[in-house]
Amino acid sequence: MTEPPEAAPTGKSSDIPAETQPEGEPLNPFEAFRARTLIPWMILGGVLLLASVYLVSLFTPLDPGDPATGDVLRMLSLYGALLLGWVVWVCRRAGVGLGRLVGRIPAGHSWWTTLGLLIVTMAFSAGSWGIFAYGLALAAPGVLEFLLEAGERMPDAPLAYQVAVAVVAVVLAPAIEELLFRGVLLNRWAAKWSVARAVVATSVAFGILHGNPVGVTVAGLVMAVLYLRTGTLLVPIAFHATNNLIATILEFMAGPLEPVDVAAQIQEIRDGALWAIVIVAVTLPVLVWYLRRNWPSREARIPYLTDYRATDTRGIAENP
Repeated sequence: MTEPPEAAPTGKSSDIPAETQPEGEPLNPFEAFRARTLIPWMILGGVLLLASVYLVSLFTPLDPGDPATGDVLRMLSLYGALLLGWVVWVCRRAGVGLGRLVGRIPAGHSWWTTLGLLIVTMAFSAGSWGIFAYGLALAAPGVLEFLLEAGERMPDAPLAYQVAVAVVAVVLAPAIEELLFRGVLLNRWAAKWSVARAVVATSVAFGILHGNPVGVTVAGLVMAVLYLRTGTLLVPIAFHATNNLIATILEFMAGPLEPVDVAAQIQEIRDGALWAIVIVAVTLPVLVWYLRRNWPSREARIPYLTDYRATDTRGIAENP
């Protein structure tokens, strides 16, 4: 891999050479972002979208009171609020080009390498969840019960509901979450702090919000590094979508939806703790090696300001 250029910009607009910017585009539009507005927008946008749906239901056969329908509508409202109520709005307001933010897949990108990395990451995530859940079973069983019940699949759900949930998980969630975490928030916090700190902050937030603070955080780190290396969100989106697709297929292969037996699941977690430790012991060194080798250097630019069409330099430190 090539070495970072001398005196590479750090993300501040005053440090960015004008020749790396498209003509007429702000030097660093992410300096105008206010990420703190995200939560209020999610709440307000979600409420407004749900209210709109309920108004429509007054004049159509749509029944928001049905558990399956209501569940799908809440998911769509959440992602709609994220995409329309905040991401698109703040990008346009700050002058961020969505096409440039998403980027293009570089020529010669190895999808087989990405697939192998995905398999290792998924295995680590499953193992780390087993260890984390085992710890909760010993120290805070009530919290574990809450997490298991929150992830319960709806029993006796109609096929239309299962298809809708699968579409949300495999299509909407990866695209919108990557646009938010690896796109907007990573570039914004990198401009505010540094690329490395932004990678850690966005990954930790991603892991906590998904209820698996170790496994999903590491997955977030991997997807952030993929974004830094390729300059496009399409690669982490594909990584994320494939992860969710495999998980969805495994759920369908598990058989008909049935009410969750929390006690049985906790016992399975306890019985599988040793296997979880073995899986983590095998996969963790691979992930540590990959992240160390591709971790962003102090001189790394934010991805949005890097012209990947003109140079193959990523500002990534190769650590032996």
